[in-house]
Amino acid sequence: MSSQPSDNALIQQLQLLLTGYGYNFYNQTNQARADDLLVRERASYFLAQAVSTLAQLRSDYHTRFVPPLTRANPDPPQEAMAQLRAIEAAQQALAKVESGIRGMAVPSQDRIWWRFRQEQSLLMRLLNFDLTLVRASEQIYQYVSRMTPEDWSQQSGALQQMTRQLAQTVTERERFLLLPL
Repeated sequence: MSSQPSDNALIQQLQLLLTGYGYNFYNQTNQARADDLLVRERASYFLAQAVSTLAQLRSDYHTRFVPPLTRANPDPPQEAMAQLRAIEAAQQALAKVESGIRGMAVPSQDRIWWRFRQEQSLLMRLLNFDLTLVRASEQIYQYVSRMTPEDWSQQSGALQQMTRQLAQTVTERERFLLLPL
């Protein structure tokens, strides 16, 4: 039986009975839709872990490079404070990308989509985008987890570049859904 809607009332009722009134776990389209959600959740998980690791790195950096304030030295070193702000900016950038991934759109199941797009192939292409997101997110997490406070100033540029590439992939995926096929 086709997963596309029919105009025949009897066939519509039969489709509803066989698909659990709106969702069929065995339908390849629904499996692709669920896989898309699972893959994006995994990418989001890796980014959340990277943000958490950066928070710990920021704390370690503060402990290592910002001495306790005294009367003789009431101001913290400006270079160390700039590095702390850079770590915080990296955290915020990753958190922004992570929330963007969590809130990504998936095409709805309605007659308009069935008329203009092949839903199965569209979802498979979205899944390919999302697999790229997972790989990049895992790479960022692995990179951040190997960083030490001493390494931060030399390695922060590479992290910024990876974050920009991931954000670009997110933007391309969003733009893909806007393109007429």
